[in-house]
Amino acid sequence: MSIKKISSTLSLSSWVTLGVVLSVLITTVSVLILVDQFTRSYARREAEARLNQLAWQMQDALDRSMAERYIDVKILSQRPSVREAKDPARMRAVFNELQKNVPNYAWIGFATPDGNVFAAANGILENQSVAQRPWFQQAQKEFFVGDYHPAVLLEKKLPVMNDPWRFVDIATPIMSPDGQFQGVLGVHLSWSWARDLAKKLLNPANDRYDVEIMIVREDGTVLLGPKELEEKKISTDSFKASLRLPSGSLRELSETGEPYLTGFARTGLNSEYTEMKWTVLVRQPEQVAMSGFKELERQVLFVGCLVGLALMLLAFFLTRRLVSPMNALSAALERRATGAQDVHIPIVSTYYEIQLLSSTLSAMVQREENYLREVRSLNEGLEQRVEDRTSRLHETAIALQQSLDSQRENQIKLEESENELRAILENAHDAFIAIDEDGMVVEWNRQAEQLLGWSRKEAYGHELAEMIVPPEQREMHRRGMKHFLSTGEGVVINNRIEINALRRDGKELPVEMTVGYVQRRTGHLFIAFLHDITDRQAFRHSLQEMALTDILTGLPNRRAFTQKLPEAMARAIREPQQMGLLFMDIDGFKGVNDKYGHEAGDELLVQFAERLIDSVREVDTVARLAGDEFTVILERLHTIADAMAVADKILLTMRRPFILKAATVNVSSSIGVAIYDPNQHTTQDSLVAHADKAMYAAKKAGKNRVEWSTEENTA
Repeated sequence: MSIKKISSTLSLSSWVTLGVVLSVLITTVSVLILVDQFTRSYARREAEARLNQLAWQMQDALDRSMAERYIDVKILSQRPSVREAKDPARMRAVFNELQKNVPNYAWIGFATPDGNVFAAANGILENQSVAQRPWFQQAQKEFFVGDYHPAVLLEKKLPVMNDPWRFVDIATPIMSPDGQFQGVLGVHLSWSWARDLAKKLLNPANDRYDVEIMIVREDGTVLLGPKELEEKKISTDSFKASLRLPSGSLRELSETGEPYLTGFARTGLNSEYTEMKWTVLVRQPEQVAMSGFKELERQVLFVGCLVGLALMLLAFFLTRRLVSPMNALSAALERRATGAQDVHIPIVSTYYEIQLLSSTLSAMVQREENYLREVRSLNEGLEQRVEDRTSRLHETAIALQQSLDSQRENQIKLEESENELRAILENAHDAFIAIDEDGMVVEWNRQAEQLLGWSRKEAYGHELAEMIVPPEQREMHRRGMKHFLSTGEGVVINNRIEINALRRDGKELPVEMTVGYVQRRTGHLFIAFLHDITDRQAFRHSLQEMALTDILTGLPNRRAFTQKLPEAMARAIREPQQMGLLFMDIDGFKGVNDKYGHEAGDELLVQFAERLIDSVREVDTVARLAGDEFTVILERLHTIADAMAVADKILLTMRRPFILKAATVNVSSSIGVAIYDPNQHTTQDSLVAHADKAMYAAKKAGKNRVEWSTEENTA
């Protein structure tokens, strides 16, 4: 029999060679692209992190320096000569000494209540009125920090500088030893202070990396930066981002359209002078920041091209060597296809696979010839056999058709029952889930989709534990399944329990779950109904919160205090660190209550509680026991002095007048302090008794004071 020759444009060897070379080329290009993208992203992140670090360093230096100035003014205001305000010469000497030690104080002075300067460093502005200056007006009642502003009265009084005089004002009221208002102590901090900080911290980076540093006020005014931008307003993306975030970095365009990488940080976020919120911007041209990456990119491309070329050449020669035996075998097959039956298939032994293929083809050709001879001999009796077989097949087909009809009816009934059950489950108000013995989901109704966020298509065939069981409970879930399959016993089977289920978005959802099982021929089928109990638990939680919260002040009540104190004592033992307990009441509370009524008394209790919360840390606990009795649990104390310092701070806070609707009143507090040492095994009742006793000792000693329990702690 003759077979036409099958031709193709390219041979197998050509296709293999082309495929291998293209694979190497595509792989090399892909690797180069990935390496380029990774190095570019890494270089940008490193540059942004460096600029963010520089911005943070400048912000930290500004905050720490302002804190030092704040302390300087506080200390200066407590000097006897300043508080007495009687001798201008002594006061002038004190001011001159401070100005000598801190040259950035451009002017230091004290103004009497009428606004006239009584004494000043070097006598500048003495006997002149500053009554209309904001620092004098704002500081008559409380400590004042004024933002950046140009000089007014001092512009012609101070030495001429390269830059115009700009100040930051710091002022505080001065009270005499008997509590009388004496006047206002004012300090003008020269803006050269900020320039010196910038030069010290950032100029080395500027010289090396072409970095620009700017300090920007909240209204967008540049206080420090390039000369062409100073005291002008900007509205860059980095400045807008700093108004939302404490620190960070980003890519933006400059005023001229040049791309920059900019790091930013906010000052004054954690300080006592919240008015001084500036933005520190540190920016660098993107081309300069990414210069190192450009050189690395060129090197990677060069090396990648060399490696890719070498791999392609190697792949070409190896492929040619690999397919040469196939060419010989292909030539023999083509000759047989043209009708040359005397051509034998060669046995090629270059390598094992081609040897196996050639020997197999040779054997197949030999078997084909033998089969042809046998077919010719059997052809004569084939027709009778076909007739007999056809008759038997016809009978078998009739019986099979009858069986199929019966089976089809049963299948239809089964499908109808299944559809009815599925409709019931799909429209159930609770989520329905079914899993097999391996924990794989086999059923998932519409309510399960809405409750847990996974669609039926997404959930089907996935392990239930990985989707809705919280990570910390998955191992316990698998152990429970394994235990039930081996023993037939389970804690959750046929019981109604409350657990947390994990939604697709990662949030945990409280549910009430009922689990059952069905024994099947192929194994157990576990079914579960889940009901959302979020509202039920919220109601329980609200009841518990009401039971533990003081209604008037919103503080924990006595019951909550009796729960939190043992917990704090247990933490003190674990860490281990000392813990303090402050027990206090309001001196003069009964008089306010009697004179102005219970509404005024309640208002005083609320303001007292607010000041008490502001005076302690977030880790400490403030509670109202009853009436005007309050407690504070101080944790993580290093020494007894830490607790006494907090108590003194509370005393100082409570001495300020309380402005009520009915009147402005002055009250104080008597505070008792007890220290819990984990090594002495003091009981809760003993600790409370010691603090209570110390408070009454403070009252007997004249009130408005702190007394520390000196009794030995007893078990």
